[in-house]
Amino acid sequence: MKLLLVLMAFVWCLASCQKDDSAAPRIDAPFGQQVALRQQQSGAFPNQRVPELTIGVDAVNDSRCPQDVVCVWGGIAEAVLSVQASDGSSQSLKLVLSNVSADAQGVVQANGRTYLVVLHDVTPYPSRATAQQPKSVVISVQRN
Repeated sequence: MKLLLVLMAFVWCLASCQKDDSAAPRIDAPFGQQVALRQQQSGAFPNQRVPELTIGVDAVNDSRCPQDVVCVWGGIAEAVLSVQASDGSSQSLKLVLSNVSADAQGVVQANGRTYLVVLHDVTPYPSRATAQQPKSVVISVQRN
């Protein structure tokens, strides 16, 4: 009887385990080129084999006026990025897009260099049709 209970508990534990597909894989992200990253995804600059800089998307907040709505205020799109240097040190960077500026830029000091991180877009643009879709950020990184 004990063996049957243990076997049932083991089968129940296995059945309750699920693969977590929400974690997006890290991608290669060449310097100077735009890359799209989903929330909880990271890009290795210039590649995963020898990452000089790894940038992850911690949060995306998008309060821009939806395309199919008339608004008094245009709103903003905000991305909170985690930046990790090759030595393991990390820092946070918040970039905000508004209807006034085309791109949002931030400067990061890491690896004894200066990097310019540019937020080009947050997609998809808000609308009733895209309200439940996950957000992605389009960024590029220039090495100085």
